[in-house]
This record gives sequence, C-alpha cells and structure tokens, in this order.
Amino acid sequence: MTNCSCGGYGCKLCAGQAPPKIFIPIEPMGAVRTTQKQKFVDKRAKRYAEYKEAVALMARSRIRQPVPPGKAIILTDVTFYMPMPKSGKTTVVINGQRKQIKISEGMPHIHTPDLDNLLKGLKDSLKGIAWHDDARVYKYTNPQKVYSECPGIEFGIEYVDLF
Repeated sequence: MTNCSCGGYGCKLCAGQAPPKIFIPIEPMGAVRTTQKQKFVDKRAKRYAEYKEAVALMARSRIRQPVPPGKAIILTDVTFYMPMPKSGKTTVVINGQRKQIKISEGMPHIHTPDLDNLLKGLKDSLKGIAWHDDARVYKYTNPQKVYSECPGIEFGIEYVDLF
C-alpha cells in the first residue's frame, strides 16, 4: 500500500492494490435488541456490550484512523469465522427430516446468529474507531459466515467520495 492520506483504506492513489485485511480474533456475536431498561438487567445485553468493547479494543490497534468525513464506506470481504462444534457435527433439516452432518473448516455456517445481526454487531463495535456514523456504510462485499477452528472476524474497509 502506498503512503497516502487515505490511511490505508484504498483511494485513487492506492487503486489496483488490495485493501489491507483486518482480522479480529474473537468469537462473532450478533447484535442484541434491547430496551434502555434491559441493557442493565439482561445478561445477553451485558455480554453484547462486553463483546463490542472487546472488538473495539482490538480494532483500535489495527485501524490507523477513522474514514474521513464526506466518504461512503464499503466493508469488503466480510467473513465471520464461527467456532466448530466439539462433536464435529451439526444438525440440518433436509426434506423435512433432521440429519446430522459432519462439518469441516470453511463449511457454511447456517445456524444462528443471522448474518445481518453479525454485520450489525460489527458496525456497532467499529463506531468511533473506523467511522463516526455507521449509516455511512453503504455496501458489503462477499459477507459470509463459515465454520473455523479459529473464530474471528475478517474484513477490509474502503471508501468512495460522495461528491
């Protein structure tokens, strides 16, 4: 990556170069919807708040500076590496019948949490570190969740000029 003012996010000066990937070694967690009152009582809400803090802490060391104002943000190649079950198997429904299948590294993860909740959790965690307002994220490329021996979140950040 060239030394330019984009901070490594990928601008016209960096065109043709792959944006740097960020890997955060934490078990992905989807966003938890709570009321203001619940966030002090609900265990899931407390766990989600701790998750966001942990992701933010790890992201701070990997992200040089927030995306500048006036830019639209693209999260590229977002991959959530979900932990493999200890049994090495998962249950799926095929033609109305439940079946146990053996899973392996890189297989699609088709259980909860939903991909959209995982993306929301990531965006919430990066607010104030990678961007000031997650509403500026207008596009995701290749979002997926797969099984892995090493749980974590991998993504790149690019931006485009709004005008």
